[in-house]
Amino acid sequence: MVYATPEDYISFFTVRDAATVTAPRGRADPDEARIERHLQSASRRMDSYIGARYVLPLTDVPEALRDYCCDIARFLMTGTEHRCTDEIRIRYEDAISWLQRVAAGKVSIGTSTQSGATVAVSTPDVEFYSDGQDLWSRRRTGGGCY
Repeated sequence: MVYATPEDYISFFTVRDAATVTAPRGRADPDEARIERHLQSASRRMDSYIGARYVLPLTDVPEALRDYCCDIARFLMTGTEHRCTDEIRIRYEDAISWLQRVAAGKVSIGTSTQSGATVAVSTPDVEFYSDGQDLWSRRRTGGGCY
């Protein structure tokens, strides 16, 4: 699932900025096919983090995912012909940091744009308990692990 469209990207940053990081030298209009390819790549990278806590594909994309997808795609489009500024790099690093916190369960991906409810986590919290017996002691297992 792609978390943002080229139209989302252009409205998030502006036509001029989109052209700055996508258009070949001398052209003033953004390359929407290039934007689409990098949004897909950014979405796949995001899935590797989001999939740790949520069932993929998501049925609804929270705005935070769309925005961070645009930041990651913008970073991916820089490098050879288009210069990566400090702002682009910092926004990319912020997006990856947020995704790491999502994967660790420290933050949620936000609320559904359709229902307004928080998107449910698919991995339950693990609970450990002990009734006081040491089930895996050397004495109880005869010195082995089973």
